[in-house]
Amino acid sequence: MYHQQPLYLFLSLTRGSWRNAFYIDCPTCPYGSGNCNGYLLTTDTEGAPVIMSVMYFEKATGDKVDKTECAGIITKTAFENLFNRWLVWNVSNPKSCCILQLIPKMDERKS
Repeated sequence: MYHQQPLYLFLSLTRGSWRNAFYIDCPTCPYGSGNCNGYLLTTDTEGAPVIMSVMYFEKATGDKVDKTECAGIITKTAFENLFNRWLVWNVSNPKSCCILQLIPKMDERKS
């Protein structure tokens, strides 16, 4: 059940469709992570970002995400600029990838 809670939250926030989320395009990882195949972004009811990796989403649902069908496509830099003030308070290491730091936090918060 633990692994389904982030998926349930994400789908409830996107009204049941990944197409209502924004796609964070992160084609190559400057931090050396092999997990950067893109991320889906929505916000919770308070406007805080809720992020799910495309790889996890596709594995959990069996759906194939096409970024061109998302509500929009933004770069990782655009994401960082958009949520700058929120990230200052919620990311512990500013010298590593903020997205990779947020995913475990989101999972912990929803468990």
